[in-house]
Amino acid sequence: MKAQPGTVPEQWATHRLVSIAARLDERRLNRRLARLGLTTGSLDALETAAELEPTTATDLADMLCVSRQSLGKVLRRLQSLGFLTKEPGRDGRSADIYLTPEGRAVLSAAGNLIREGTEAEAPDEVLFRRQLEQHILRLRNSERNTAARHTNSGRQSKNLTTTGATIWRQQTGLPDPKPPFRKLPRQ
Repeated sequence: MKAQPGTVPEQWATHRLVSIAARLDERRLNRRLARLGLTTGSLDALETAAELEPTTATDLADMLCVSRQSLGKVLRRLQSLGFLTKEPGRDGRSADIYLTPEGRAVLSAAGNLIREGTEAEAPDEVLFRRQLEQHILRLRNSERNTAARHTNSGRQSKNLTTTGATIWRQQTGLPDPKPPFRKLPRQ
């Protein structure tokens, strides 16, 4: 039987290739992580919380490029499993998020599971990873430039001053994530 137009990857647009590759990789990782009670989404949240600790839900959501609402469900689940804890923040309005000892242990175990699976993967994964890092850098720069052009009063977007942004730059060499939306005080 002959393949229908659009049914083979060579005919797909880049966004479709990236989306499908991401979903297939996520399924593969989720099968491994299930024995720890984790998913790739919850692992991303744990890893990022460990990197930014202490952090807030807003900073985590910004770093992970998800809405605070969608991250909330993941954080509540991780907290119910005993992997995260929240303590009142210094400003009295937000909560600081910390990993518990159990959270650090499961994060270590997840890292081991992923490393075991990666060693069995194709040797070109290192090249693919570098290409993805460069692609993310280009997309973030494009997003930042677009946001700067669309600021309603011509103000430049402020860089994040959180510890998370500094860690992001140091560990990834990528630019800061998009600054969070901040309400201006009424005048």
